[in-house]
Amino acid sequence: MQSNDDGVISIKTILAGVIMLIFTLAASAWADLSGKWSCDDGGTYYLRQTGRQLYWYAESNASSPAWATVFSGRIYGARIKGRWADVPKGQAAGAGDMELVVSNGGNTLQAVKNRSGYRGSRWNRQDPHAPSRRSLEQLQPPAKDACHPFDPSDIRVQQMDGRWQLIHKRHWLFDFGPDQAAAHKALEVIRHYRMDRICFLGASQQSSFSYLLAKGGIPWGAMDGEDCMAIDPAHLAVSKRQGRWKIVSDKKSLFDFGNRQSEARQALAIIRQHGFTKKCRVGAARANFTYLRR
Repeated sequence: MQSNDDGVISIKTILAGVIMLIFTLAASAWADLSGKWSCDDGGTYYLRQTGRQLYWYAESNASSPAWATVFSGRIYGARIKGRWADVPKGQAAGAGDMELVVSNGGNTLQAVKNRSGYRGSRWNRQDPHAPSRRSLEQLQPPAKDACHPFDPSDIRVQQMDGRWQLIHKRHWLFDFGPDQAAAHKALEVIRHYRMDRICFLGASQQSSFSYLLAKGGIPWGAMDGEDCMAIDPAHLAVSKRQGRWKIVSDKKSLFDFGNRQSEARQALAIIRQHGFTKKCRVGAARANFTYLRR
């Protein structure tokens, strides 16, 4: 009898694990819920996803809405649990809890628990991020040795021709190949540090060095789950090793510039100018996404 109980417990444990795996896979099926949405209540919804948090502002119309509401919720796999409340821009004054389910590749939301009487029940993304049939071009700097501004809230993760990329409008910024998790983590980093400029040294397609700047200047502080190494700008040097020019710290190579000695020296000057003390990466050892911060 005891062994049967153990068997039941084991089956329950396995089933629970399977259910969690399903939710995990479902959560990774879409990139980001941020964007403009419509609803069967006739309103326009503006969603913002930050990690597992989801917020929205919605109104029946822009000028004199009959109702206007805000929502704050947390994403649990394919479900979102949160609370909504009407705000004084409209005439309604309701509030309550609500639970939603995500479907259609992240382009549809459906209310599954709505005992508080919320007026809407189904939402559709107005700008669905369907997989593109042709590759986008890499973002180019406006000029040599220049920075290209972007809005971090406009960056999205998208699969292009089987490769996961960070997309800004009609260009890609970073390519993660098959590593979807790294693409999502990089987007979290950009939004955490409020990065809003990517800077290139030389022509972007040939440059061995690029860096990100943030609102207020230099990315600084720390973020949970970072993979960073400390660097001391005063002890870095440009050195030719095995026929290649590199920025090194003692015996460790930090950046490789091939045969471009002048570019290596310019990059070292940039590191010292901004006072970067950490080199961080997202993904594998040869990750495409690296960033510098204090």
